[in-house]
Amino acid sequence: MLLFLLALAFNAALAQVNTLPTDPGSLEAGRQIYMGSCSGCHGATGEGSQGPSLLSGRVSRLPSATLLESLKNGLPGTSMPGFPLPDDKIREIAAFVRSLTAPAISARPSGDSARGRAIFFGEGKCSTCHMILNRGGYPGPDLSNIGAERTLRQLSESIAKPSARIEAGFQGVTAVLKDGRTVEGVARNYNNYSAQIVDQAGRIHLLDRGKIAKLEFKEGSIMPAVSNPDRIEHLVAFLAGQSTRPYEGSSR
Repeated sequence: MLLFLLALAFNAALAQVNTLPTDPGSLEAGRQIYMGSCSGCHGATGEGSQGPSLLSGRVSRLPSATLLESLKNGLPGTSMPGFPLPDDKIREIAAFVRSLTAPAISARPSGDSARGRAIFFGEGKCSTCHMILNRGGYPGPDLSNIGAERTLRQLSESIAKPSARIEAGFQGVTAVLKDGRTVEGVARNYNNYSAQIVDQAGRIHLLDRGKIAKLEFKEGSIMPAVSNPDRIEHLVAFLAGQSTRPYEGSSR
C-alpha cells in the first residue's frame, strides 16, 4: 500500500513538473527568452531558418517531457545546445514554443471576450460578413469553429492584416454581365465555363462564363483591417473561444 501511495505521489509530482504554464505572463517571458536565444536558428515565429521549423506536426506532437528535456540538455549530434536555466524558465520557453502551434481555444488570450463579442456583433460589424453558430451573415467564412482551427497568432494576423492570406473561395470579385447587370461578392468557384459568386445577402449566382463581359478579382481582402491593438486583443479573445464541440485541453 505504501509503495502504491509513493508511486501516485511520484507520478503527480512528475506531471506537475512537466505541466507547461498557459498564462500570458509566462508566455511573454518565454517569448523574450526565445527571441534572444532561439530565434536566430528557428525564426521569430518558429518558421525555421538555420534550424528546423517549429510549426511542423512532428514538433507539435512532442510530449511536454521530451520538449523540456530537449531544451534543457540539447540534442546530441545537432547544433542545438542545452540551456543552463532554472526549470521554471525552461518551462516558459517550452510553453511559448507550444503556443506557436496550439489552437487558440487552448490558450489564455489577454483580451476581454465579452468586449470582443460586442465588437463582433455590434460596432465592428464583423457579423455582417461572418457567421457564428447560425448568427451573422455572408459572404465571409463561417467562424463557428475558428478557435479550434487557428492559433492566437493566426487570429491576430487575420484581423490586423486580412489581405496577407485569403482563404480559397473567398476572393472578392465583380462580374459585369453582357446584359449590363453587375454581380459583386466572393468567388466560391470559377473555371472556363462558369463562375459561382456569393453576394452580400448570401445569394448564390451561378453564371455562364459566356454571358460574362468582364470578371474582375479584387487584389486584397474585402475585409477591412483592424488597427486598434485593444480591439484586436478583444476580438481574438472572443474568437479563440469559438468551437463547435468541447475542446479537452481548453482553459475556458
